[in-house]
Amino acid sequence: MVGSGEIIGMERLRAHWSAALARQPGLRFRVQDVFEGHEMMVITSLNHHGVLAAETLYFDDTGKIYQAATCHRAN
Repeated sequence: MVGSGEIIGMERLRAHWSAALARQPGLRFRVQDVFEGHEMMVITSLNHHGVLAAETLYFDDTGKIYQAATCHRAN
C-alpha cells in the first residue's frame, strides 16, 4: 500500500491507516503473545481472516517508538 515499504512521518502514517481501514472496515486483531527485549517489543496477533502477524517495535531513550516492522504469514 505504501510503495516503498517505509512510512516516514505522522501524516503519512495517518494516511496509510486511513486507507487500510477504508479497505477493510471490519479489520480486527487478536493479540497472541507479547515479547519484551532491550529497547524493543514483538507483538504477535491474528487478524480477522486468521492471518498471523508479528510486529516489532523499537524504542528510543525516551520510550517513543522510532521504528516498527511487521511481517505476515503467507497463506
